[in-house]
Amino acid sequence: MPWPPNVLRQFEIPPDAAPSETDFHGAYNKLLNTLFPPNTEFTVVPHYLPYSHELALFFFYEVLFEDKPVFILELKLEDRVECPIARENADQQVRSRIRDFHAECPLPVFHVVSAMGTQLCFYRKPRNEPVVPPFIPADRVLMTDTVPRACWNCDILEEEGEQRFRAVVGEIKQACAAL
Repeated sequence: MPWPPNVLRQFEIPPDAAPSETDFHGAYNKLLNTLFPPNTEFTVVPHYLPYSHELALFFFYEVLFEDKPVFILELKLEDRVECPIARENADQQVRSRIRDFHAECPLPVFHVVSAMGTQLCFYRKPRNEPVVPPFIPADRVLMTDTVPRACWNCDILEEEGEQRFRAVVGEIKQACAAL
């Protein structure tokens, strides 16, 4: 089922002259509030965290069920997906969010999506198991790409991306209903 026109319209709004971290805030806000309606036990909470250690500024949405985190969507600039260091920073930030929030998640699996514009990378943290995709350690001799471009392997506006995103949301809602 395609995204509703009012959601798609938000993704089509042209960004300001220079690309900005805020270009997709409205679009993902509309999308998340469509999938997790405010008249339910779900709440979509935007977070903007300033500079932290060597990491750049970043923004993420936390979805709560009642008062517990069940999903996070982190946003980055779309054009940064081609930059290995930007992907590495995004991966490090996602893994930090997982470390910070997964113990509070009441579900068997904590889901996080990293969005670089409309390109998505899906993370899962099953209880008592490692994060998927697995961490790739850096090798300074071989110059390992620790977070390959292929990790952001689908687009939220394309059918496969929509289906994968809806499947995660469906899994979350089903797990919440069983609580």
